[in-house]
Amino acid sequence: MQTKHIISIAASILLLASCRQETNNTGISSGRIEYRITYLNNNIDEKTLELLPRKMKMEFNEKMAANVIEGFMGLYKLESVTDFQTRKCSTMLKLFERSYLFKGKRDELMCCFDDMDGMEITRTAETKNIAGFICKKAVVYLPSSQQSFDIYYTGDINLRHPNVSNPYRKIDGVLMEFELNMVYLKMRFSAEKFLPLSDITRINNPARTFRTISRDQMTELLSSLLD
Repeated sequence: MQTKHIISIAASILLLASCRQETNNTGISSGRIEYRITYLNNNIDEKTLELLPRKMKMEFNEKMAANVIEGFMGLYKLESVTDFQTRKCSTMLKLFERSYLFKGKRDELMCCFDDMDGMEITRTAETKNIAGFICKKAVVYLPSSQQSFDIYYTGDINLRHPNVSNPYRKIDGVLMEFELNMVYLKMRFSAEKFLPLSDITRINNPARTFRTISRDQMTELLSSLLD
């Protein structure tokens, strides 16, 4: 009788430990990350820098993520919405009183950013705490420009295919420090703050009032705005 009692207690402890471990591995699946944008170009004058966007926010849940950049004192807004289930990305550009929409195909990269073709990624054992998350370091090498830079990403946020619509598809984690090229701008994004879903607005699908245009047309509009 005593042996059965001991076995019963041991089984209960194992069950509780298993549940606790499963809960810890669940991670975060919704929220908002706010990034600081710095520009790596050497030929941008101070007046232009004052007008360029300095922040990006990414609002996400298990189904989709929306990256939003606003610039020129709120005169334009660039928003890319990625659907993790369909693996499609829609890009919206609000320019003054007009709104434009580009609908990407399955597994197509988001509009207006370079694809960084041929990217080589070397993962390291180094880690860094960024915005409260433990992030792994990787070194990215671009053969086209023969340049390399560090990026950081975290596995503490539970998103499936988080980078399906950006150049970092080989990274299985949410990007916390990384670089992107938009038109002629070389941008570095650094996460500064995380907010839970209860503190953010709900992610919405693209409105029907947008004028649908092609990828090339969207890129031309953004290029003329930044030139």
